[in-house]
Amino acid sequence: MRDFYTLVLAATLIAGTAIAQASQTGEPAASDSVLRIGVRSDARPFSYRSERNFDVLTAATPGPLANRKYTGFMIKICDAVLTDMLVNPAGEGRRFTNRDLRIVDVDELVMKNPEKSRFEYFGEEFDILCDPATITNDRRSGLILSPPLFLSGISFIDLPELPKPRQDGCPSLPLVGLVGNTTAAQTGIRAVLEADELPRYKALLVDYLNDGKTNCAKEEIEYEAVRIFASHSEAAEAFCDKEYYYYLGDHEIITANARLIPGCDFEHSGRTFTTDRYAIFGQIDYQNTERALHVARFFEILSQKVPFSPSILDTAFSDTFIGTEKSRALELFFWSVRGSK
Repeated sequence: MRDFYTLVLAATLIAGTAIAQASQTGEPAASDSVLRIGVRSDARPFSYRSERNFDVLTAATPGPLANRKYTGFMIKICDAVLTDMLVNPAGEGRRFTNRDLRIVDVDELVMKNPEKSRFEYFGEEFDILCDPATITNDRRSGLILSPPLFLSGISFIDLPELPKPRQDGCPSLPLVGLVGNTTAAQTGIRAVLEADELPRYKALLVDYLNDGKTNCAKEEIEYEAVRIFASHSEAAEAFCDKEYYYYLGDHEIITANARLIPGCDFEHSGRTFTTDRYAIFGQIDYQNTERALHVARFFEILSQKVPFSPSILDTAFSDTFIGTEKSRALELFFWSVRGSK
């Protein structure tokens, strides 16, 4: 966490000086200094867009993201921080207003260019990413990140009745469906295999991990062991239409999306095969001092709202997972972050 606070402090000092100078001269904010917030339209129940107001509005005053009909656990956390920024100015500088904020739908960007991951758009399209992003060593490079905000893990759901295999012994459908550019694509499959799940199909999945291709029959006819989807809504719809056997991904995300499909029948053990901590990621542009101040202010407020009771984590959870009890692991995780209630 030391890197996070060092970066925030440095950005605050640099940007604070620049803003103070600008306020003395009366100069308006540059048009390219707005704070750009990346959100997801298809990462239910953490960051998604909903046209139904009751999915978005809670007892709290809607923030700028909710007003654009984005909702979910991570969205509610970001919205609370942005609302605080709008209400409480930082020092005597120019106030932060809605004109200083731009909301960017990251899923729309990725749909236009599936070869590019959402993290590659940092600095180019957005400064802060409000989605269920797993903390990994690779994602620390050049970025700052919040304290861990949620604990999840890779899991899978499956069809109650699996179709019979083909005459040559190969499965009649692809084995696994998942969303590309996620931790499930490589780490998730490896974790499932290491847990000795799906032993019958281990060789096929190992082949996929090695070179992306699988040969099932003796004739070495190429078989599609893993089907990649652009979004969870597409993956869930195909799963519920029985186009593949196992829907793999973060537990809360895959179950929430499958339940959206009317009449979808699936089974799951509730077991997770990884321990993934979600965080909000950001990037500070030191060449753009006012934008740097906005990013620093965001993470400053967030760091104040998380580790105390009542915590923003509990509020976001109760407003997102309505009527759902936290798992024992998640309750212990929340306790480790904010202490006892």
